[in-house]
Amino acid sequence: MAEISHELETMVEAPAAAATPRVRYETEDGIMDCYGTTAVNAAPLTTAGLYAPGCVYILVASGASKAYLNTGTTASPTWTLFGSVTT
Repeated sequence: MAEISHELETMVEAPAAAATPRVRYETEDGIMDCYGTTAVNAAPLTTAGLYAPGCVYILVASGASKAYLNTGTTASPTWTLFGSVTT
């Protein structure tokens, strides 16, 4: 196992949030983890074919940051605020 000092030294900074969501993790099924300043009811977050079911989107907004989960499909994303997901 690598030492924590090496891990911290070699970390890559993430770019600042922007209107176009920044992708942190993507699979063949679509984007799985991203963040940005775009509201969840606006493009590109409503665009079909981009966001996989289970994708986590973090809305970065001054004093109002929130995390959302795609409870819909890749074809029709439905963004649900974390804490309001029921099974």
